[in-house]
Amino acid sequence: MKLQSNMMMFTRVAGIIYGLWFFFAPTSYFSLMFVPQELVNELGIGQTQQIGLALFGIVWWIYRTASLITPDNCSDFMMTHAGGWGIFAAGGLFLSITSGVPLGENPFFFQSVAFVILALAFYAKRTPH
Repeated sequence: MKLQSNMMMFTRVAGIIYGLWFFFAPTSYFSLMFVPQELVNELGIGQTQQIGLALFGIVWWIYRTASLITPDNCSDFMMTHAGGWGIFAAGGLFLSITSGVPLGENPFFFQSVAFVILALAFYAKRTPH
């Protein structure tokens, strides 16, 4: 169960880092993802900050439920993490594929592929060893 606990901690750490980043420096995320400056506006910045706040909510939920994880239900919690990463990945892939930007030129596509890998890793490690 130690590996699974560490993996679930990764979700918290990623949520905190991205939450802080999206809330306090949303335009730097757009820059990293090669979004042209002329496409960045107050609405997009505000929505990115809102996503940062949502990530804090998710981290809070994960933190509050961590004490409930036992060897008997660890697999269920791993499936919850796999599902969360998978939903994020599927949504990102859909948005990337339908964006009209060639996938090889779309950093959001590669980010979504990374989330698919994370979801599969949580799924693969769902059973305590």
